[in-house]
Order: sequence, then C-alpha cells, then structure tokens
Amino acid sequence: MIMPNDDWEKWSVFVLKELERLNDCYEESRKELTRIGNEITTLKTEMKIKGGIWGAIGAMVPICVGLLIYLARSV
Repeated sequence: MIMPNDDWEKWSVFVLKELERLNDCYEESRKELTRIGNEITTLKTEMKIKGGIWGAIGAMVPICVGLLIYLARSV
C-alpha cells in the first residue's frame, strides 16, 4: 500500500486502515491456530484410544496362546 504524505489526516486514515488490516490478519491467524489446536487434541485422544485397544489385543495374544498350550497338555 502506498503511503500518503500530504497531511496528517490522510496519514492517520492510512495508519488506522493498516492497523485494522493487521488486526484482521491476527484474528484470522488466532482462529486458525485455535482450530488446529482443537484438531490436535482430538487426534491425541483418538490415538490414546486406539493405542489402548491395540495394547489390549496385544496382551490377549500371549494369554490365548498360553491357554491353548495349557488345554492341549491337559487333554
């Protein structure tokens, strides 16, 4: 944007418009960062749930194998 250098009134209008533009950019960035932060929180929660499920499945495998071996020996 070209800066006027005629008088203070034009300059003050320019400065105010530029501050408004910068504030709008700041607000858009803040909203975007908040949205991204919420998505990250959601992903972390989903990953913890999936990790718990896979951990439970992983723990069940040796238990089932042990039970099968126990049953095979007792028959």
